[in-house]
Amino acid sequence: MKKLVLFAALLFGFLSCSSTTEAVTNTQSIEGTWKLVAMSGGITGRTTTPTTNKEIQISKSEVKIYENGTLIVTENYTIETKKSILGGDKQMLVYTSGSPSQSYVLEGNKLLLNDECYDCYQKEYVRK
Repeated sequence: MKKLVLFAALLFGFLSCSSTTEAVTNTQSIEGTWKLVAMSGGITGRTTTPTTNKEIQISKSEVKIYENGTLIVTENYTIETKKSILGGDKQMLVYTSGSPSQSYVLEGNKLLLNDECYDCYQKEYVRK
């Protein structure tokens, strides 16, 4: 009888747990204007500083890239969790144009965008 009661309690506990997971998209934290301060990677792996003023503006669905105040590119994107070439699953900006996805890391007022392709770049931005 004790085993039956224990089994029923375990079964009830198991069935009352929820196994659904919701995809949480938090673009709020990366939204804003960001200034490029460094790039590293490529074949040589060198770190360089930009020779021109490069900025990006990130909204809920668009990334706008500016150089010296002139709009260069507008890209629509979504945020998805995908397998990264850097290892593991990472949140990424996935561009609807087909441009390579970028995983990102937000550290306070610093944003790191990692191109998800071999011999590509990591770009370091600071919030304006």
